[in-house]
Amino acid sequence: MAEADILSTDASRAFEADRNHRLILERVGWFFVAAMLLTGLSSVFARMFFMGETAGTPAEAHDPFNVRYVLNPLATWLHLLPALCIAAAGPLQFIRRVRNKQRKLHRVSGRVYLICGVIGAVSGLYLGAVHPFSGWNGPGANEGFATIFFASFTLFCLVKAFTTVRRRQFAAHREWVIRSWALMLGIGTERILLGVMMNVTDIDLSVLFGLTFWMAAAINIPAAEYWIHLTRTPGNGMRHWKDLDGR
Repeated sequence: MAEADILSTDASRAFEADRNHRLILERVGWFFVAAMLLTGLSSVFARMFFMGETAGTPAEAHDPFNVRYVLNPLATWLHLLPALCIAAAGPLQFIRRVRNKQRKLHRVSGRVYLICGVIGAVSGLYLGAVHPFSGWNGPGANEGFATIFFASFTLFCLVKAFTTVRRRQFAAHREWVIRSWALMLGIGTERILLGVMMNVTDIDLSVLFGLTFWMAAAINIPAAEYWIHLTRTPGNGMRHWKDLDGR
């Protein structure tokens, strides 16, 4: 047997052995995705309500955490509004029926996801890196570096998702979209962690805000990579894992 055939056989056996893991993790994963998505959306709507209520108020009336949003309304809205589109378009990228039966919807929602992802990442980079909470000379530096990491990695994943689909490298495209989605869901993970840490520790918010971003990255990125590994199909990767699992 040729070496390539042996490797292909081994990959197929390894893929089949993980079938039960995929069945369980898909159900558990969607639960956590929903939790992160709803938490992130609650934060977005709260910030939108805040921006509407405080429009026209002087900067001096706000605390150091909120004042940067008041002083930068354009960047804030360019961060919030794309987030709503991402929340709607993101899940559509992972529904097999949409990809297979409603390809136009998949392509249109994919473009919305990519464009809004870029706008959201750039505006988030401006708010978090140029105007970090507590400033660069204090604990805000941690938030600034975390924002640079999240935004830059998100932009990189979105560019890779675009270039791979243009080259019709659909297996690689799927993996880069998963990575970008995990990063975008990081805001939900961060808010959950922030709420927990604020209730169980006495660490100041200026420190926690950056720390929980790094914690979210340490959770979401490995989780995405594990799911990619678990669902990467043998051969050229073009076949969907649910088709091979007989689902």
